[in-house]
Amino acid sequence: MFFIAYIYYIQKQVQQSVCGALKFICLLLLCSSLFPFAAVASTATLTVTVVYTIETHQIATTASFSDSISNPNDTNVRLDFAFPADVLSSGVPVIMTVYSTAESAVVAEAPLPSGKLGANTFYNFSFTNANTGSIITSFDKPITLTFFYSDADISGIDESTLVPYRWNGSSWSALTSYTVDTVVNKVTVSTQQFSTFSLLGTAPAQQQSSSNGSSGGGGGGGGGGGGIIAPVTSVVFSGRAYPKNVVTLLKDAQIAATAVAGGDAGFSMKLSGLSGGNYIFAVYSEDSKGIRSSLLTFPVSVTSGATSFVSGIFIAPTIAVDKSEVKRGDNIAIFGQSVPNGEITVAISSEEEFFGKTSADQNGAYLYNFDTTQLDMGQHFTKSKVAKEGAISSFSKAISFLVGTKNIAAELPKVVTKGDMNNDRRVNLVDFSIAAYWYKRSSPPASVDLNGDGKVDLIDFSIMAFYWTG
Repeated sequence: MFFIAYIYYIQKQVQQSVCGALKFICLLLLCSSLFPFAAVASTATLTVTVVYTIETHQIATTASFSDSISNPNDTNVRLDFAFPADVLSSGVPVIMTVYSTAESAVVAEAPLPSGKLGANTFYNFSFTNANTGSIITSFDKPITLTFFYSDADISGIDESTLVPYRWNGSSWSALTSYTVDTVVNKVTVSTQQFSTFSLLGTAPAQQQSSSNGSSGGGGGGGGGGGGIIAPVTSVVFSGRAYPKNVVTLLKDAQIAATAVAGGDAGFSMKLSGLSGGNYIFAVYSEDSKGIRSSLLTFPVSVTSGATSFVSGIFIAPTIAVDKSEVKRGDNIAIFGQSVPNGEITVAISSEEEFFGKTSADQNGAYLYNFDTTQLDMGQHFTKSKVAKEGAISSFSKAISFLVGTKNIAAELPKVVTKGDMNNDRRVNLVDFSIAAYWYKRSSPPASVDLNGDGKVDLIDFSIMAFYWTG
């Protein structure tokens, strides 16, 4: 009741204005973080790979092989690669993954040498032994690479200064014995070592010596023209959740996509039709009992005309307890769902924090019985995380229980009658963001206009606060 009274007090303090609504929104978000029933967002380190085109091949190294990788935004830009026969003396087959990507997606972690400019398109190669999975970074015979570029691809670079470079893990190394053909716009080189490649050069002399932008005529080249097609901008999300349960993706607090995780808890979903720019994405899932995970949020900078792969998403386990109050000395059951056969770490807070481990079964369900003898009387919190194959999730949201003089079974979640705008049986920040979108807009849906007066205003937010579940 204190929560409801506090929200009512807040409502009285703000006026019916956009400024007032923003204040109310900020304060409600603050309140949701103060009450243990609200889902607490977590963050994780993810891998983001920006790709124009990606290909995977299995190569028999005893025979010759050739192919190319392109930039679909410019048909004049591509990289041809030709493997001679017996490129590995061992003769083992290799799996090659190659992709083209944007300069901006590379140089943040691999800064260019001082004074150098990069072509707009970079290329990355990775190889593994098809039999053992071990990484291969070099070959016994040189492989020929032919870079085809367009005037747009090397815009701002003096064409005569183009040199093929390779990232060696710590710096860019210029490749030797290359040829540049400015008539057909190509650079040819051979190499036995592989990672990320690009053409680097320097700005034209007059551009380097003039800082006032007076163009000295011409810009050169002409030719090439055309070849530009409509760019495709998308993001692919992949990771782990709970076996055969729905994973929901939010974009800027709005539901953008859903997917069903496989039996191994893995999921993947693609979001297309985006514009280049910065977005806040979030994912959550529900387990087989309808218990919802905490919200995993992360920012992604989307590159126009490319596909960004966001991998390594690991949704924290769900968590629940069988008692809202447990008699001191009795066991409390802590349970939930995660990835199949994952190692679950359960943390119980007290004056000192207690940790326990258990394993999830083949369906991802876990159960940990904790002896409360070692806990003081009063309120305590518990949370869990999971580890599997070297990856570790963040902790789940924390849930509370009392250590007292009697056992009281935990109540089933209350049925939500109003405010559940995305039909997930909860009223939380997802629903709040939907209502915020319709604030003072005309013709809101009936599910959002909670008091049925034809508009969304602070009265609707007050009703939502009353039904808030977190």
